[in-house]
This record gives sequence, structure tokens and C-alpha cells, in this order.
Amino acid sequence: MNLSSNGSQPLVLRMNESRCWVVCLCALATLTTYGCSAFRRRDEATASYEQARQQIQEDARNPISSVSHESEPAARDPLSIESFAPSNVTGTVRDLTGFGPDATKARKAMQEAEAIYQNAVALKEQDLAKESRGQFVAAAEKYQEASKHWPGSTLQQDALFMTGECYFFADRYWDAELAYEELLKNHSHSRHLDRVQPRRFAIADYWLQLHWSDPQAFYEWNLVNPDRPKRDAFGHAMRIYDRIRLDDPTGKLADDATLALANAHLVKGDFLKADDYYTDLRKTFPSSEFQFDAHFLGLKSKLKNYQGSDYSANALNEAEILLKQLYRQFPAEAQGESEYLKKAGAEIQYRLAERRWDRGQRFDRRSEYGAARLYYESLLEDYAETPFADRARQRLQQIGRKPAVPKQPLGWLVKLFPETDTVKPIIESN
Repeated sequence: MNLSSNGSQPLVLRMNESRCWVVCLCALATLTTYGCSAFRRRDEATASYEQARQQIQEDARNPISSVSHESEPAARDPLSIESFAPSNVTGTVRDLTGFGPDATKARKAMQEAEAIYQNAVALKEQDLAKESRGQFVAAAEKYQEASKHWPGSTLQQDALFMTGECYFFADRYWDAELAYEELLKNHSHSRHLDRVQPRRFAIADYWLQLHWSDPQAFYEWNLVNPDRPKRDAFGHAMRIYDRIRLDDPTGKLADDATLALANAHLVKGDFLKADDYYTDLRKTFPSSEFQFDAHFLGLKSKLKNYQGSDYSANALNEAEILLKQLYRQFPAEAQGESEYLKKAGAEIQYRLAERRWDRGQRFDRRSEYGAARLYYESLLEDYAETPFADRARQRLQQIGRKPAVPKQPLGWLVKLFPETDTVKPIIESN
């Protein structure tokens, strides 16, 4: 699939009909309705090929001009014992094979790459897709060669960026992502960051759509298509989304990537991870336009995470807090989802009442009627509108004035044993 064609269209979620029953009952509908806003801003941020071509061409016309002020890389000392130390082996091997720091070679390779690149652009404009892809790949290889001749320089930064761009326009997205990662690894605050992140987002989004439409089995390997990973398209898409958040936490796409991660795990049915990412979105990006999505879908995730009355009530308590926040912070949006929110509120009350009833029953079965009464009475006070209130009322009438605690079995035998003496402190306080 070509992500860089003119007038690029938003990627559409395609599900195989035979697999629809797995996710579409709840999660897929949720993503379709409330997750598309993440893709909307992605489409705005990802330029069409024509816009990208103009931007790249402007920078690529004279790729070495930006490094003309840089000093030449220092020459290495003659070979010595230190040259083969673990920290110096890589540089020594590069020197011996002719790939060591050399500004002249770097500039020459950049000029050659630029010529190939301009030819690829011309072929692209003539709608010669196959020929242009071959030229983009050749330009990428030459840019990559230039980057190796001058590590740590601005020239290397530009060369790695252009390597990724050429692979991207050649539809070799795996190689493009590797080049972008190498760029950000060596130049974490690269001046190309704002243009790299939309590319990576588009690649991750494409791989995610591939996973939804035709998931790979664990034993399947891709050895043919250079536009996708060798295996595990879902995992690689998640990794890119996460790297976008970490590499540029204040960037325009950081909250988009967080929402994309949460939505993907929600569709997959991994509600715990989905809840974690929705929580991260609410706390880390308080001014994000996706705050309603983070609250609403976070509420759904927490209700899905609840395991029953035998487990922690944290998910229910947090869901109740989110429900109140939705009504308070997003009154207009909450009004549009009033039907679901009312059902969610009722479910939360029902589950909390169920927990109170189960606690009372546990004491009731042990004939500890005093504790059971406390739970039943609190249930009537806090959850009077639930079905458990009638059960608690009936049980309170049945246990009546039964003793708060059961009689001690064989009490006469227990009294034969002396009570434990209180341990006296070594030093008495005044």
C-alpha cells in the first residue's frame, strides 16, 4: 500500500467477516465511534506526497550547505592496542574498511544521493511508480552511506532523515522506520522531528490495519513485502506508537499515539492495558482534545476490568469517579451518551451492592449476625434502589434478635486454660 500517493485517503478499518464476532460486539463499535478522532488529526498532520515532496526538495537541493560551518572530523591516531578496545573496535573497523569519518566522502555521497533523489522525484511526477521506487531506494542507500562517513554531524542528521524519506516514498516502510529510529537515536532533538513523527504514525497505522484485516499466526513470516514487518505487525505498530510518545512527549502526535495504543488494546480485548493508556492520556495530556474519549472509553475499560466480588473493588470505585467527571467536565458530550452512562451508573451501583451483600452473607453463614446486620443495614442505606436491598431487608427480619456472635463451642473446656499474661515493659513509663 502506498502511504505517500497524491491525495492520500484516511485508512479504513477492514475486518474479515469471519472474525467480526470476536471484537465488533463492543470494542470495535467503540473504536469506530470514539477512536476516529485520533486518525483525523493524523490525516491532517501527514502531508500528501506533493506537499512532502516540496518540503523535502527545498531542504534536499543543497544538503551539505547546512554543515559547511562544521569542523572536519578529527583523524584517528595510528593503530595501537587501544584501537582494539571494546569501545573502539567499531571505529577501528570502519577506518580499516574505508568507512571512517571523512567529510569529503560524506559530502560527495550527499551530492550523488541528491542527484539520484531528484531523478526519482521527476519519475514520480511522470507517474512512473516502479521506476521511481527503484531510484528512491538507490538514493536511500547513498544517503545512508553519507551518514556513515560523518557520524554525529548535522550532515548525518540530514542524511538519515533523507534515508527514511526515500524508503517511505519507495513504499519500503520497514526500512523507513529503521532509518527514522536511527536518526532519533543519534539525534534525539533532531530538527526533522516534526516531520518524522507523522511518517511513523502513518506507518504504525498502516501496520495496525494489516493486523485487523489479516492477522498473522505466530509461525507466519513475511519474506516478500517490504512495506510491512517480517512478523507481528500489531506488536511493531504498538512499539512505534509508544516510541512517538517517548521520543517527543510534548509533540503534536503524542496524545494521538497514546489514544491509538489504548484503542488498539481495547479492540484486542486487553482491557487492562487499554485502561492504563487511557489513564495516561487523562493525566499526561490534560489539555488534549481527546479528554472526553479518554474518560468515556476509560470508563468502559474499567467496567470490563472488574473481576467480581471476590476481587478488588478498585475498578468499580475508579469507574464511579470517571462517571462523575464525565457529567461534570463534559456535560454536552455526556448528554449525547446519556443512555450508556445511565446503564453504566446502574451497573456500578449494582456491583457495589452485590459486594456489600456478599460480605454480609459471609458473616451470616458463620452466625456472626452482628457484622451481617451492619452490612445489610449499610446496603439498605447506600443502595436502596438495587435488587439486593429487598434481600437485605428480608434477611434482617429473619435474623431478628439473634446474638451478634455465636456461642463459643466447648466453652467450659476453653475456660480451663489460663489466659495469656500481659507482657510487662522492661522500663515502665512514668
